[in-house]
Amino acid sequence: MGSKVRWWRWRRNPLRRASDLAEAWIGLVTVVLVLCAVPAAGWFTGQAANRALQRTVRHQLAERALVPAALVTAAPRSAAGTDAEAGRPRQTRRPAVLTWTAPDGSARSGTVRVENQEQVDGRLHIWTDRGGRPVDPPLDRATARAHAALAGLGGAALAGALLLGIRQLLLWRLMRRRLLEWEREWTRAGQDWGRAGAGG
Repeated sequence: MGSKVRWWRWRRNPLRRASDLAEAWIGLVTVVLVLCAVPAAGWFTGQAANRALQRTVRHQLAERALVPAALVTAAPRSAAGTDAEAGRPRQTRRPAVLTWTAPDGSARSGTVRVENQEQVDGRLHIWTDRGGRPVDPPLDRATARAHAALAGLGGAALAGALLLGIRQLLLWRLMRRRLLEWEREWTRAGQDWGRAGAGG
């Protein structure tokens, strides 16, 4: 009995209207698109984002260089507070004055932000552009892939939301059409339907 009730819109019967069949088709197409189109949209979005981000990684690696640097003035330590986990004095990370050799061989010095400094094999290095000026580190490939994955998830979510929004709009218009059909049928049935002595 439950199966018959569930699939009544697909079977020919005198109670089924054209709008009922249309609603069934809308539901079927929505399920198919959710299972196929939404994952495909997420995959294509993620692939496109990954290609763009990997191009950015290659461009930044070509334009930036990691060069050795020497510390001139150490970053000051904060005397207040200790590291609660390790029980050691907590250090405040601040810019430091460094000297380095630019890619063109010229000697440079200046204040370099902590974000531009890296430890490579126990030695201090900084990222510079081809002119020897300190710059931010290039985007790494793992971060690029993570951003691409997030873009893919966002694309899939957007496609799903758009699909469900279109479905709701179609069902709303279908319901309006159904209500107009009911109103016309009630009008054809007459104003005195159901009254005593009306011959009905």
